Amino acid sequence: MPVSAYRYSGAILAQAQSVWGVQKDTNGMLELNIDGLVPGGKEILTLSLQEFNVPGRELNTAELKYVNGTARYITSPNARANITATYRDFPLAGTRRILQQWFNIAYNEANGLMAPMPAIKVTGHMVLFQGDGTGERSAKLEGVVITKEPDTGINFTGAGEILLMPVEFSVDRVLWNTNLLNPVQPTT
Repeated sequence: MPVSAYRYSGAILAQAQSVWGVQKDTNGMLELNIDGLVPGGKEILTLSLQEFNVPGRELNTAELKYVNGTARYITSPNARANITATYRDFPLAGTRRILQQWFNIAYNEANGLMAPMPAIKVTGHMVLFQGDGTGERSAKLEGVVITKEPDTGINFTGAGEILLMPVEFSVDRVLWNTNLLNPVQPTT
């Protein structure tokens, strides 16, 4: 018997503008503070964003055997997977130029030299907001660096779609800000 008389009908999720309003995948933003490396790059990348994914952290586990049973325990965290992002190519705004300049600072194709990591890592923010703009939650991204040069895919048989540029960023830490706790209401 469940603790409450709650019926698993899903009706609670249909209550718009309530505490059960869901986060929509169109209500978020990725901001990268790259203006120190590529002047004016932060705003252009923010406005050119098509989609992004910030992976969660995973923990390793191990088994502890005893008598006739097994218990699992946490051992250590895995390295965080890369952030994947796709940008729309706006030639006049210079979206590809900004991504390419940042990548060229990290790795110079002409001479094969790589910049020291502290010189190319930046901070950023992931922001999740409600559709009506009444609340937001955010996380600080530390140690972000571009690791994948933008692809170029041309298709002469297509319908003239937007040219998309998928890239990847390495990130050291994702630290949720205290506003993550703001909407939480005590349950009774």
